[in-house]
Amino acid sequence: MIITTSSRITEELEEEAVKLSAALHLDYVVRNKRSLAKLQEEYGDVLLVTKEGLVLEYANGQSFAFHPDTAMLRIKAPRDPLIELVGPEKRSVLDTTMGLASDSIVLSFAGHEVMALESQPLIHTIVARGLQTFDAGNSAVNQAMRRIQTRCTDSLTFLKSQPDQSVDIIYCDPMFSEVITESENLSGLKPLANYQAFSEDFLAECKRVAREKIILKAHFRDPVFEDFGFTRHIRPYQKFHFGEIVLGEKHGS
Repeated sequence: MIITTSSRITEELEEEAVKLSAALHLDYVVRNKRSLAKLQEEYGDVLLVTKEGLVLEYANGQSFAFHPDTAMLRIKAPRDPLIELVGPEKRSVLDTTMGLASDSIVLSFAGHEVMALESQPLIHTIVARGLQTFDAGNSAVNQAMRRIQTRCTDSLTFLKSQPDQSVDIIYCDPMFSEVITESENLSGLKPLANYQAFSEDFLAECKRVAREKIILKAHFRDPVFEDFGFTRHIRPYQKFHFGEIVLGEKHGS
């Protein structure tokens, strides 16, 4: 994989590409008016720095870029199951599996204080930049995205560094054990994602760090809810369910 700029190169884009090449340990290649296909033929996957954002163009034709489309659809919906589980009062929420940050955006838009963790540096770089620069055409959505704090770190490592009961709610959305073919917006994310399974060690740290509850999202066929003691909230005709472990009313203690 290499990093380069869009064909409409500017000094700012070139400076950013050089900085990112060092941060991500990728070779920076000057575009020199070469087509994307030509670059892919020579180097394989290409990370493009464009005016609109970062775009990872895979040699196989797939691509990955940040876009808040899923979050915006959920924001416009009359109700959202995750928001209902978190509750109406402002809470601090730790999203341990940022991915495309759809859940984080919805939570932030609802007024919650959100920190999102992403273990994969390339995903974190693309999505974190998008959260800070993407114009959704809606000032309230833009503000919600800008408020989200992100960290590039393994979630278990991060949790182990946190004090007891230091966040109200911990949210987990690990990559599904069952493939949901309809989730085309995730297709470009799959080659980069962390498929580490939910574990007892991880849950123990969640119980120590969270004050109020732990929320889990998983495929409806996944036994993770029952295996780890979550109360499953069944959503008829939906491909995924939510579960929760309530730790008690510890907020403000």
